[in-house]
Amino acid sequence: MKTSKGVEIKSKIIFIDVDGTLLDYENKLPESAALAIQKAHANRHKVYICTGRSKAEVYDYIWDIGLDGMIGGNGSYVEHQDHIVMQQLITKEQCRHIVDWLNLDI
Repeated sequence: MKTSKGVEIKSKIIFIDVDGTLLDYENKLPESAALAIQKAHANRHKVYICTGRSKAEVYDYIWDIGLDGMIGGNGSYVEHQDHIVMQQLITKEQCRHIVDWLNLDI
């Protein structure tokens, strides 16, 4: 893509936090945020959310603004255009260890 002066514009990847950035603290998505993402796409940029949320906590109205993917679960899940790129799960043994640690009477 080129500007009106013929300067080449390179595509960029934009990472956006969700809670308190893309959404307000009442989980509302401002129209200005949706418009900004549409403008980024019009300029051939990719837009991803980067969040502590799991995939299940990213509701349809968030996806509906046209995200290209997400880095979620504090980095344990990566998705690009509905394709899981990486997913790191904890083992049953790790889960038991965490639960036991949480149940310690300190």
